[in-house]
Amino acid sequence: MTKTDKHDIADVVLVTLLSVIFSVIGVAIFAAVVGFAEVPEKFIEPINIAIKIVAIALASVIGMRKKSNGLLKGLIAGLLYAGATYLIFSLTSGSFEGNGMSVFDALTCAASGVLSGILAVNIGKEKA
Repeated sequence: MTKTDKHDIADVVLVTLLSVIFSVIGVAIFAAVVGFAEVPEKFIEPINIAIKIVAIALASVIGMRKKSNGLLKGLIAGLLYAGATYLIFSLTSGSFEGNGMSVFDALTCAASGVLSGILAVNIGKEKA
């Protein structure tokens, strides 16, 4: 394994972890808002998807240190994020059934990862 490969793997792991952290924070804030305000049911799923997209985008821009392979690193990080959030939210709800994860969610996370990865490697300077 070359030094470059280790940096790419580190980028994917960092983006995945940051995405999960940002998502948990976003969901907690949204849950607090829902607890105090009457949010119609039809808005909950789109807002949850938006939270996922923003979490992946922020994490990609912050976490991708090596400015190469953005498409591939973003795709992998997006899919890992989808799996990680599925596990986390299933464990917290106590059930792996009916927690809202679908193929659409996985594809949304993957697409968001790809676009964010491409964006992240093309803006800013390479970080040490």
